[in-house]
Order: sequence, then structure tokens, then C-alpha cells
Amino acid sequence: MVGATVEFHFNSPVSEERFVRTYLTDAWDRFETSEYWTAGWFWSYRQFAQYDTGPDGGLVRLVFEGTPDEVVEAESDRWDEFSGLTSWHLQRYEDEGYDSLLDQQTDAKGEIGGEWEYRLKQLITQFSLAYYREFEEPLPIVGDGHDENPKQVGFWAAIHDMLVQCGYDWYDETAMCQKALKNRLKSIAAYQGAEAARDEYQRLLADWQAHEEELERWLEETPTGQATEP
Repeated sequence: MVGATVEFHFNSPVSEERFVRTYLTDAWDRFETSEYWTAGWFWSYRQFAQYDTGPDGGLVRLVFEGTPDEVVEAESDRWDEFSGLTSWHLQRYEDEGYDSLLDQQTDAKGEIGGEWEYRLKQLITQFSLAYYREFEEPLPIVGDGHDENPKQVGFWAAIHDMLVQCGYDWYDETAMCQKALKNRLKSIAAYQGAEAARDEYQRLLADWQAHEEELERWLEETPTGQATEP
């Protein structure tokens, strides 16, 4: 069993989303019950098409450990027939000197971090595919605050709920958010340049400083220190 990536290019972000929603959600059970598949996950990139450094159209990467030739043999007819898919390409990690997908992950992220990500990405993929099956339209990251959604529930709530279910507390969640913010600044710098990262840092800083007035008003209007359960 070796690691590999199949890279799919699409003529539009719409075609990419349709591929994820209709092909991947259906194919994953085939993958996991086959003899040619050991582990895997996917990445989709249509959300970055609006940026100069984003893909032209749409892009999905199917990352897996197994028998690549058998995966191609079993699935390539479906790929070739998919409307809006313009090309696909198989890349083997053994060509880069890796014995396995886990080997590639630990080389990139360290012995512990690589193993944790190798395992987490497989779990997250199950959630992501279930999300596509459950919601025909993507949820907003943060919902608009109105009578029918006063808590502004959006996709952010999934992350919060996951943290609570997995045993993390308030301070763990803020530590996660801080780490995410720092990582996104580095990503913005990598793709958009240093000035874009500095601009985003200043925007985030100004927004957080401006929040103090809103927080104080909420604290004055809301009973505090009385909750007995989270």
C-alpha cells in the first residue's frame, strides 16, 4: 500500500462543488469497503478561485493510501464521464521517496503531528461528507442575527459543538481560535504577500479592540456568574 493524490481540475467552482456533492459523497463508501483503499481524505479549493493565487475554475485533491492503479481502474470511467471535469492526474508519493501516506505526513509535520493529522483528516472527512449530504446549501460561517437566528448560528457552531463533545473547555476554544488566527496570517502571507498579512492583522486587531465597548454593554445588560452548567 502506498500513498497517492489524484488532482482533479474543473471548468468552474460550480462543477467542483457538484463533484464533491454527487461523486465523493457516493464514492466514499466504495473506497472504504474496497481492498484497494486503506485510508484517505480530500481537499476542495473552489473558495479560493476568486483570488489571483487560486485555481482556475475548481480543484479537488483526493489523497489516499492504497493501491493507486486499482483506484484508477475502478473509478476513472466515472471521472472521465463527469461533466465539468477538465482533467485529472495521479501523483504517487513513492516517486518522492515516501513509503506511505503516513510517512509523507510525518515528514511534513513531525512524528507526532503527522500521525495526529493522518488520523484526524480521516475523521474530518466523514463529517464533511455528512455535512454535504445533510445541507443542500452551504451554511454561512456566521449567521445573520435576527429573530429566527438570534445566536447567529452558522458553521462556526459546528466547531464549537465538536470541541464540547470532545471534552474541551472555554479556554481551550480560545486557544484554538488564537492558533487559527496566527496560522491564517501566515497563509495570507504565503499566497498574498507580507503586506496583505500585515493589513489583515491590523484589521483583526482593530475589530477586537472595538469589541470592548460591545462587551461592556452586554455585561451590563446580562446577569453573569450565575450559570451552573456550561
